[in-house]
Parts: sequence; structure tokens; C-alpha cells
Amino acid sequence: MAGNEQRQARPPFARATLHSQIAEELRTMIVDGKLAPGQKIPEKELCEAFDISRTPLREALKVLATEGLVELLPQRGARVSVITEAERQELFPIIAALEALAAELACRNMTDAELAELKGLHRQMVAAYDRRDNLEYARLNRKIHLSIFEAARNGALQMLYSNMELRIRNIRHTVRQSDEDWARAVQDHEKILSALEARDEGLCARVLRDHVMRTADAVRDALSVAGLATSGGT
Repeated sequence: MAGNEQRQARPPFARATLHSQIAEELRTMIVDGKLAPGQKIPEKELCEAFDISRTPLREALKVLATEGLVELLPQRGARVSVITEAERQELFPIIAALEALAAELACRNMTDAELAELKGLHRQMVAAYDRRDNLEYARLNRKIHLSIFEAARNGALQMLYSNMELRIRNIRHTVRQSDEDWARAVQDHEKILSALEARDEGLCARVLRDHVMRTADAVRDALSVAGLATSGGT
């Protein structure tokens, strides 16, 4: 990590909320896949990059540990959490149910302008897929899912989703899928768009629910291949 370059590019953090700002920075790095599941947190490099001492960094890591994004290792620092098989089985069906409900509500409430914007995001996502740009694809993919929740016009549902999705976001949106699974995911998004355009609540809900559960299977397979799958707690 190029510490000097990052110090020049990033404005200094305000001391009053230093650990909160560091936590947000690390949260983004984890969600974007820059810090991968199971990876040891490189404390020395991060301190140099952020131009901070280890105290605010470790306070930030405690915050992320309460969110389930980081695992604190006694006398060994911290690492990015890896979702367990039990958590995968518990969390993904809930996420799928929330997304299915959001799809139904979005079919009723999404405006033509929002639908047009969603189509634009989809075109950008397909372009990223064609380039095999996994991170950009993941960013746009997540933005599409969030846009559907916004169009649902239900703040309570959106809050529930945000809380649940945070725990699996870094794995769900950055997992390396097989070519077949990736192509199927793009096809799912095309079906979701068609169902939204037709205002077909039932079809849209079914496609989104199945799409999320296929992602759960892809996460299971990817973690197994990477040797990160665990059966117990993190």
C-alpha cells in the first residue's frame, strides 16, 4: 500500500470523530472487497496510509467487530469476518424475503423516471460484466438492489434490509462467481427489469427471491473453494 500517495490524496481526519471516520473508511474497503473475507487487517500499513496511530485504528476495529464485519483475534490483531455456513443458511432466506417484498412494492410505486434510471444502471452493469470488471459490476449490482428498495417507499423495510445486508454485503457482492453463475445473474436482472416494467408483482418477487438464493449457493461454493467455509461462529 502506497502510504505517501494516500496521505497526499486524502484530507486529514478530524480528531473529534477520528475512530468513526476510520471505521467508515475500513467499512468501505471491506464492502468493496479491498479487504477480503478472512484477510488479516494490515494495521501497520493502514496507520501509515491514514497517518494515524494504532489507538484510533483499534477503536475503529472494535466498532466493526460489533457489526460483524471484523473478528478481533486475541494477541493477533484482527481479520475480516468470514460468514459461517450456519449464518449463510439463516441470513440469505431472510434477505431473499425482504427483497421479494421490496420487489412487490416497487412494482406498485416505482415511477417511470426511476425505472428509466434503473435501466441505465443495468446497461452499465452489463458493460462491466462484458469487461469482466468484477468490482464495478458488484458496485452497480448493489446500487440496483438498493434502488428497488428506495422505489418500494417503505422506510421500515429499507432499514431492516440495511441492517441485515451489512453482515453479508462484503461477501454477497464481491464473491467470484463461476462464468455460468455470473451469466445467470445477469439474466435474472433482465427478468427483474421486465417484471418491474410490466408491474407484475408476483413474477418480480419470485425472480428476486430465486436470484438471492442462487447467490447464497454461489457464496457457499466460492467459500468452499477458497477454504474459508466454516460451520461454527466466526
